[in-house]
Amino acid sequence: MSDVPAVSASGPAAGGPARRRAGRLRTAAALLWPTLRATRISPLLAAGVVGAAIVTPPAVTGSVLPPDEHLTLLRLVMACIGLGVTFTLDDPAKPTTETVPVPAWLGALIRAALAAVVGGACWAAALLVTRSGPETASLPYTDLTREAATVAAVAFLASAIGWRRSPRGIGSPLAAPMLLLGMAVVALLPTPVALLVGVGDGWGAAHDRWTYLLAGTLVASAGVLTVRRYPRVRLTAVRHSPAK
Repeated sequence: MSDVPAVSASGPAAGGPARRRAGRLRTAAALLWPTLRATRISPLLAAGVVGAAIVTPPAVTGSVLPPDEHLTLLRLVMACIGLGVTFTLDDPAKPTTETVPVPAWLGALIRAALAAVVGGACWAAALLVTRSGPETASLPYTDLTREAATVAAVAFLASAIGWRRSPRGIGSPLAAPMLLLGMAVVALLPTPVALLVGVGDGWGAAHDRWTYLLAGTLVASAGVLTVRRYPRVRLTAVRHSPAK
């Protein structure tokens, strides 16, 4: 019998997947900072400044507005932040990064996290300005934040669709009009399914619909980002010369 010790066949096989996962984690960590630096946050910051400017005049002048007018101002802030979010996935380097050894959705998730932090800060600033007046203390800020999160999620979904369809990775020219069109449709919804309602006008039922819309948008975004794209195969006709 040979004196060479037998090597378990399961050893290398068991270590292989673990090493691959560790390698992917190291690659993802290495891509974290470059992805954050490449994310287009300046449009979102500009949108946050515009949003704060929208709600500032009543607070500065001491004007007393009806609650529904404060809702309108905050919903304009949501629209501004949503437009800023549509730039989140713009990535001119997309053609050169299609062979990165990490899934595409990971980079999109990093960009989404950064947009959530910046957009959340902009929204919080708008709420702080609005709450500075005594007549606004009773506004339903939790439900309004749910609306803002839904608008941002729809904007991100539009950005993801534009990013997937654009060969150059610039999805905002498609995403921004999609968001504006969607908001116009929401504004025209009939009363039984309305989303933009005033305080007391079926507020609870409307915000149940906002919750369903938010959940559906998140699921759709996950589907758009994780679906695999296969290269198109062009079939060309081969002309055979007649046999002589």
